Amino acid sequence: MISRRTDRRFRPLRHVWALTLVILCAAGAGTRAEVPPAKPYGTLVSEVMTFLQSDVGIDGIRTDDNDPDGYPVPPYFYHYAVRDGNGLWSSTTGYPGYAAVSYPAYTSCVAIDAFLDWRRWSGDPEGLARARQYADWIIEHRTPAGDLYGNFPYSTQTDAVMGGGWDGEANMPDKAPMFGLRLLRLYDITGEAAYWTAAQEIADVLVATQMSGGPEDDGRWPFRAVPSDGTVTQDYTSHLQPAVRFLDAMTQRTADTGYAQARDRAWNWLLANPCNPASTDYMRWEAFYEDQSPEMQTGFGDHYSAHEMIVELTRRRPDGWQDMAVAILDSVNARYLVQGPGTVYAQFEPVTLEWAGWPEATYASSLQYARTALLLDQALAGDARRDTTWRATALAMAAVCSHGQNDRGIAADGRMFTTVKDLLIHFNVDSWYEQNFNTVKYFLEIMGLDPELAPASENHLLTADRALVQMEYPGGGIAARWSTTDGAGNETVKLAVRPLDITAAGVSLPEAQALPLVGDGWFWDAATQVATIRHTTGPVEIQTAVSGVPDLSARSPLRLTVTGRDAGDISLRASLDREGPLQVAVFDLRGRRVRVLLDDPSLPPGEHEIAWDGQDGRGRRLARGVYLVQGRSRGATVTTRIVWGR
Repeated sequence: MISRRTDRRFRPLRHVWALTLVILCAAGAGTRAEVPPAKPYGTLVSEVMTFLQSDVGIDGIRTDDNDPDGYPVPPYFYHYAVRDGNGLWSSTTGYPGYAAVSYPAYTSCVAIDAFLDWRRWSGDPEGLARARQYADWIIEHRTPAGDLYGNFPYSTQTDAVMGGGWDGEANMPDKAPMFGLRLLRLYDITGEAAYWTAAQEIADVLVATQMSGGPEDDGRWPFRAVPSDGTVTQDYTSHLQPAVRFLDAMTQRTADTGYAQARDRAWNWLLANPCNPASTDYMRWEAFYEDQSPEMQTGFGDHYSAHEMIVELTRRRPDGWQDMAVAILDSVNARYLVQGPGTVYAQFEPVTLEWAGWPEATYASSLQYARTALLLDQALAGDARRDTTWRATALAMAAVCSHGQNDRGIAADGRMFTTVKDLLIHFNVDSWYEQNFNTVKYFLEIMGLDPELAPASENHLLTADRALVQMEYPGGGIAARWSTTDGAGNETVKLAVRPLDITAAGVSLPEAQALPLVGDGWFWDAATQVATIRHTTGPVEIQTAVSGVPDLSARSPLRLTVTGRDAGDISLRASLDREGPLQVAVFDLRGRRVRVLLDDPSLPPGEHEIAWDGQDGRGRRLARGVYLVQGRSRGATVTTRIVWGR
C-alpha cells in the first residue's frame, strides 16, 4: 500500500509527524456537520471501474525485462500512480532513486477483489478477465522457487524490476497469504490447477518459515526478510490476519494438520501480543506499508491490521472477543479518527488517517474504517458494548469519500484523488491506482452490509458466501442468474421489484416468512428490497414481472443486440446515442476474453454492424457453447448471451 507525499521535499520530520497527529486527533472532540453523498454509491463505483478498465496512462508503460516486445498489461501493473496529465512516470525521482515504483503484492490483491466483486455486482465478465490477468502476471513474477521464501509475490517493484525500493533485497511475507486468498477465489471460479498450485506453494512456505520461541515470537513471521536466505531486515509486524484466514481456508480444503497448526500458532500470537493488555506489544498495530524504511516505520502504528483484527475477531469469536474488538476500535479512533470543527479537512470529515508516519486521510483508510465499524455494529447488535455512534460515523465517512473523484482537467474521468486533502488544496499531482481499487472494493462491501445504500431501481447481487462460476443479469423478467462451484450457497440480492419466483436448478424454492432461513428457500424484505436466498443446488434464477422493472437500458448511451446468423457468423448491432468510443468483446462463461471484435476510440452516433465468426483472437475456432458479448462506451456496459455452434 502506498502512503507518501508525492514531493519528498515536504516530508516532515519524525517529531513533527507525531505532533501533527496529536493536533488532528485532538481536534476531533467536537461535533460534526455531516456531508451528504456526492452521488449514489452504485454510480460512483461504476464510474471508477470505467476508469480502471480504460487503462489510462501514457509515456512510460514499462515492459517485462525478459520480453523485449512488451508484456501487454494495464499500466497499474507497473505504476502505482497516474498523473493528472496521464503520464505514468513518478512525479519525482529518488524513491529511493527510482523513476517508477509499484507495489504488486498488495495492489494485485485489492484489485482482484475489486474486479471480482464488480463482476458479482454488475455481471460484467471483464471483471473476471482482469482479475485473472493480474493473478497470472503475479504468478509469473514471484520470488525464485528455490529460495527460503520462494514462490511469494514481491511487495515492491522498481523500474519494472521486482524488488528494490525500501525493501532492498528483502520482501514482505505478510503479503503472500493475502495473494493466496485471491488465488483460492480464482480457483473456485475457474477450476484452473495453476491457481491451486500457486496457493499451495505459498501455504507450504508459510508453514516452513513460521517463527518459534516464547510467546512474543511463537507463531509469527517477520515483516521484511531476504527471500534467498531469510535474513530479517525488519522484524515486527502485526499483520498476521491474512495468514490466519488463508491457512484456515487451506485446512478446510485439505485437512492438512500442518496448516491447522500454523494457523493456530499465528492466531494465538495475535491474542497473546497486540490483543493482550499484559503484553509489551499491546495495541501495537504496526508495519504494513511498503514505502518506508525500517527506521521510518518502527514505532509508527497504522490502521490496517487493527481493522483486519476486528474483522477476524467477529468471524472467529474467541472468548472475550467483544471486549477485544471494542478496545481495538477505541484505540484506532483515538489515534486516527478526525472529526469536528477546526480540523485541516474543513467540511470533509469524519475521516481516518493512514498511519502515524504519514498522517493523511485517504479513501482506502477511511472506507476500510467505515466497513469495519459497520461490521462491528452489526456483530454486537443487542450487546451493551455496542456504541450507537459507530454506524453514524461509518455512514458519514462513506459520504465524505463519495466526494473524492479527481476533477482536474483531463483527470476528470472517474478516477479518485489520492487524499481527502486534495478536495481542498492541490496536494498531490498523482492519483494512486490503489485508491480506485479500494473505492470499488469497500463501497461494494459497505452496500452489502447496509443494503439501503444500494440502488433501489436496479438489480444487484450484494453478497455471496461461495465463488460464483456464472453471474449475469439477463433482463426480460429474469432479474439475475448465477451458479456456484458446488451449486450451494447463501446470497443477498437487492431487487427493483418483489420476486415472482426464485428457482434453483429449475425447481422453485419455498418462500420463508422470517429469517434465519432453515433449509433451502428465500425471504423478501420489502423495506430494504432485499431477497435472502439459501440453496443446495443451482443455478439460481430470480424471476420478476417485466412490467414492474424500470427500463434502465433506455437511459444507456449504448445498446447491443444479436441480429442474426449468416453462414455460421453471428451478426450484432451496437447502437450509440452520440459520438464516442466503443469496444465490443467476446468472453467465455469463465470470464476469459477470447476475442475483441471492435475497439474504436471515436465512432459517430447511430447503428454499427459487427460480426463474429466463432474464432478467438488467434484465429482458432472455438468450441460450441454459450458465450457473452460485451459492449462498453463512455461508462456504459451492456452484455448479451449468444450460443455459438448451434
